[in-house]
This record gives sequence, C-alpha cells and structure tokens, in this order.
Amino acid sequence: MVMTAAVLFGLNGSLSRLLFDDGITPLTLIEFRMLIGGLCLMTVLVIGQREGLKVKRRYWGWIIAFGMSLAFTTYTYLLSISRLPIAVALIIIFTAAAWMALWEAIWHRHMPSKHVLVALGLTLGGVILLTGAWHEKLIGLDPLGLLFAFIGTIAYITYLVLGRRVGHYVPSITATGYGALWACLFWFIFQPPWAIPANTWTPYHLFLIALVGILGMAIPFSLILGSLRRIDTMHVGIVSMLELPAAGIIAFFWLGQRLDVWQIAGCVLVLIGIVILQYERSEKIQTIE
Repeated sequence: MVMTAAVLFGLNGSLSRLLFDDGITPLTLIEFRMLIGGLCLMTVLVIGQREGLKVKRRYWGWIIAFGMSLAFTTYTYLLSISRLPIAVALIIIFTAAAWMALWEAIWHRHMPSKHVLVALGLTLGGVILLTGAWHEKLIGLDPLGLLFAFIGTIAYITYLVLGRRVGHYVPSITATGYGALWACLFWFIFQPPWAIPANTWTPYHLFLIALVGILGMAIPFSLILGSLRRIDTMHVGIVSMLELPAAGIIAFFWLGQRLDVWQIAGCVLVLIGIVILQYERSEKIQTIE
C-alpha cells in the first residue's frame, strides 16, 4: 500500500509541475487537491459505505488534528522548496524516518532492528544521490526556508503518528475524506474561492487539477492511512522514500528529464533498502508462526 502510494505521489509531482509551469499557484493547487480528494472519498462512502460517514463525537478531535497535519505537511513542503534548493529541502524532510528511529531508541528504549537500520541508511543514501545534494552550496541558505523544511519534517511525523492513531478509530477512507475537507476549509481562509486566480478555471487546468485530487490525494493518502493500521510509522516513513525514485523515473519518461549515473544508483539504493525492510517483516512472520 505504501509503495503504491509512493508511486502515485511521484506521478503527482509531474502533474503538479505541469500546473506550476502554467502559472497555477501552490496554494490554489493545495486547496483544490484537498477539496477534490475529500469529495471523491465522500462520494465513495455515500455510494457504497454509508456507515463510514458516521463518526462518533469523541473521535472528531483526532480527525480535525489529522486534517491540520495534512494541511501543514503539504504546504510547508512547497514553501520550503520555494526558498531552498530542492535537494536540501528533500533531504531535511525525508530524515523523518531517522528521527522516528531515534525517538524509538531513546524514549521507548527499543533499538530498531538491523534490517531497519540498514534499510534506513540505504534509503537516505539513495535520496542524497537522487537529489544531488552534494552539488549544493550549504552556506548562506535561506533561514526561513530552513525553518519551513524543519516544520515540514515535524508536520510529516505528526501526520504519520496521528494517522496511525485515527486509523484505530475510524476507517481510512472516512478519516482521509473528512481530514482533507477540513484541510481544504483551513486553506480557504487564506485564499477564499472568489480570490482564486482566473487562469485556474480553464478546462485543461481543471482536468489536471482533478487528476491531482484523485491520483495525488484521495487514493495515495487513503493507502497511507490504511497501511498505518498494519505497520508502524517508521516503516511507512522509510518505504515512502520510494516517492523520489518513482518521481524521477516518471519525469524521465513523461517530461524528458534525464537521470545521471548517480541518480540511477540512488534509485537502486532506495529499492534495495525497501527490499531489506520487507525481509525483516518476513522474518517476523516466520518467527510468529
């Protein structure tokens, strides 16, 4: 589920790039992404799972908090890459899995398994190769951009933790649908519908925005939340790094963006890390049996 979501997030990157290059602002895209994704999931519930529309009052606080984490995770990422070299921003945000592993070791006094540590090292190394971070000058980086990147990392970890908690109470489609609509309402405070730029309403842009809402929000975020009912946040964070190789490969075939030898090596490292992580899961299953 996480790997499928990561590939869809990679596809969403190429779709979003087409819209940004055509003058659509990040705030506009996030508003519509959340709105369309939330409405799609609500439609699925109305048609086939009406019981999923009902949420007990005591769980609404968790859903609202989850929606806020969703809103901040997506927007701080775009703010950080608008002020920092994208390689630096991605490295900071994708260290989320490492911070979760450190938290597990210190707070819970539980050292992650060797498979997790090796997978974490390989995937982070792969991300560094993919982004070409060593080419960037790290002196004189925009302080506000760094702040947004670190806030984005915290927001992403919070999103995973809250997603796992919400998943214990309500179905993943329900939580994602209501969370997305709440995130949409939050961003409409900053840019009301009547303030949306006029170039947004062309048929071509609306078609791409609809794809982003369905393929870049409704399906992948539901898969991530569903996966958090089955595996822990650290494993989800590590496997989610597949998004970068997926985005690079999709951009290569669709947008004609080239991958050099180091980037290809980075893709291979991320894939090897995910395979090793899956081997750890298989060992656990055999031990239980």
